[in-house]
Amino acid sequence: MPYRVGVDVGGTFTDLMLFDEASGRYWRHKTPSTPHDPSLAVLDGIAAICAQAHVDPQQVAQIMHGTTVATNVILEGKGARVGLVTTAGFKQILHLARSQTPGPLAGWMIMIKPEPPATLADTREVHERISAQGAVVHELDEAHAEATIRELINSGVESLTISLVNSFANPDHERRLKAIAERLAPELPVTISYEVLPEFREYERALTATMNGYVKPKVKRYIANLDEQLKAQGVSAELNILRSDAGLMTAETAEENPVYTLMSGPSGGVAGALLVARRAGHPNILTFDMGGTSTDVALCMGEPNIARETVLGYFPVKVPSVDVRSVGAGGGSIAHVPALTKALRVGPQSAGAVPRASLLQQGRHRAHR
Repeated sequence: MPYRVGVDVGGTFTDLMLFDEASGRYWRHKTPSTPHDPSLAVLDGIAAICAQAHVDPQQVAQIMHGTTVATNVILEGKGARVGLVTTAGFKQILHLARSQTPGPLAGWMIMIKPEPPATLADTREVHERISAQGAVVHELDEAHAEATIRELINSGVESLTISLVNSFANPDHERRLKAIAERLAPELPVTISYEVLPEFREYERALTATMNGYVKPKVKRYIANLDEQLKAQGVSAELNILRSDAGLMTAETAEENPVYTLMSGPSGGVAGALLVARRAGHPNILTFDMGGTSTDVALCMGEPNIARETVLGYFPVKVPSVDVRSVGAGGGSIAHVPALTKALRVGPQSAGAVPRASLLQQGRHRAHR
């Protein structure tokens, strides 16, 4: 008898549902999240919900997992040290960006522009050029490229991203550079922009590919560890990860392209709410999903609204995502009175899964200020 498990990891709680495809019965379970290692809550939750339903974990055929690992890596600035390889003359592509500054009222004067996911010190140029039509203008200098990549590897980068101008039209040079990198450092995570975003506009493609490299090591370790621990518990189910557009992808695809999971968790709530609403005869809805840390809202007119770009912090990441607006006001949000305004405020800080630790940390932060 096949069973399916849905898992949604939030900042405060991890929610699970076990579904029996034959009878239509389902069981739910909620357990505190484990921010230091999100897989622990998932593993404990699956064991608990299977025990609750008197189901052998080996009977679970599929696990559908919504995750916030990639999102948190970017928001907390705790990603990998990324080495970026680009076409000669485009070393500052991530720093030039689109020259957008906040305003009005002279916002540009006080703007502190955040550091891109790959620094200039970790960016290298290679001699090559592809035309916008895909023709080879300058052949790739493989000897120089190999020396360049070796230098980056020896400098200690934890991930490598390759984004060449016009590779969307002809990815041959990117693929050859990836082969060189994998030969020199087989364990180093490598991302090429053509596989992540095969579209024109070199800045958006380079940024999205670099973001993929930025989150890749941690997401890959998380998924691999989760899969290994599940098998150790006797769960041989297929592990699928929820994409930002509310679709599913294999664990292997998520390990290679984790940037597609940036809105994984919130998109699942929208898809589930819309399914229920449609069956009730209400295809046009406004979803409202309050968790312990944040509240997510989305407008659906018969279908989820899929945006082509997601903004995390300052950076626009061009991946298909359900258009969800999130605010830091959840059930566990901390109320406080700022010294400047003397007005009661709630959030965005949250008590999270370990309230005492969160409150102590917030108190230390205020004392420091």
